[in-house]
Amino acid sequence: MASEPLSERLCEPCKEGKKDVKARTLCYECHVLLCEPCSDYHQRLKSTKDHHLVDLVPFIKKSPSRNEPSTSKQKPSTFREDKLTSDFLKTFTIRDDTVLYHGAQVAMESTSVTSKPEKPTVYKKADQTRLRATKCLEFSVKRLGNKENVDVKGVLCVSDKVVVVDRNNNELKLFNKNGAYLSFIELKDYTFGITYVHDSTFATCGLGNTVFLWKVRGMTIVNVDVSYLVNPPAHGIHYNGTYYCVVHNWNNLITILNRHGRQVRKIILKEACGNKFKFGHDIHMDSETNNIYVPCHNEHGVLCTTIDGKALWFTPLSSPGGITEIQGTLCVVGHGSRYLYMITKVGENVGKLNDLDGKPGYVYYGLDGRLYVSYNSYNEISVYTITLW
Repeated sequence: MASEPLSERLCEPCKEGKKDVKARTLCYECHVLLCEPCSDYHQRLKSTKDHHLVDLVPFIKKSPSRNEPSTSKQKPSTFREDKLTSDFLKTFTIRDDTVLYHGAQVAMESTSVTSKPEKPTVYKKADQTRLRATKCLEFSVKRLGNKENVDVKGVLCVSDKVVVVDRNNNELKLFNKNGAYLSFIELKDYTFGITYVHDSTFATCGLGNTVFLWKVRGMTIVNVDVSYLVNPPAHGIHYNGTYYCVVHNWNNLITILNRHGRQVRKIILKEACGNKFKFGHDIHMDSETNNIYVPCHNEHGVLCTTIDGKALWFTPLSSPGGITEIQGTLCVVGHGSRYLYMITKVGENVGKLNDLDGKPGYVYYGLDGRLYVSYNSYNEISVYTITLW
């Protein structure tokens, strides 16, 4: 991408609203460029009132009036501006319409910012096969009072808690890291997908055509009263730090939302790489390239597509189910085979991670370094530690 003077950078919320307004601050926590009115609004919100807005004035040779109060909070004494111009901006996402450049190396000299897209990491086959999973825990997700058999449609590690989606009983269930049941919250509609967002926040989707945001607060789950409309009914969701990608199994459709829940685009794919297929019930989006990986039925396997809907590869697998990422490797459940398959991000099947008990359904690799596997055939969730050997 060509160099762009910082003085010409635009406010992101205004840009999404089709307005070109120059940015004046940068939210340190959200990595979002804001104009002065949006900065004021950003700090009036309960969810962002403690965020720190870094004034861009020093970089664009402009100073506020002496009588005009600054719209940005003073950073803590530990904050250094040279850290902003190096470490922080190396991870800052630079927008260009709907294209994102990740991990850009940004050098701030005078008033210009230059970026160079980082090449995606290529993982060698030898590295993939050295992963080993060792079972460390197994716990039941059925609670007293459940009228229906448990049907797990997703499992997630949030902070030091574990959240489980029980579709049949319309519940989100909360457990501690040792598998002890803590509490539940009732859902209005069948829920199929769950994804980690940040800190103690996560999101779900389902037949209600809505993405809901939730928060783990102590030993309970609470609704944070934020939701995003998606249509038609959704069956899987993943947030990669920049985008939400939602899969609609009945329609072979993928919906892409930005971090604010606004729709970026829809992708419909029914045939690619010489195969006709039907999307499954899970989805994963790469945090660096934004490539999307979808387990598929009919012609069983995993399809990889760009965020623009261009199919890159299709890898055959036996009855693929849930999908997650372990240290740069895609890990996919095989329903029929009871295996956890390992696939590189260029589509190479590099072997099996583990042979599982029962009929595995969903899988999730948490920030705690543990792998969570749910089963269709019974109410247990198995937890594995992942090591290199």
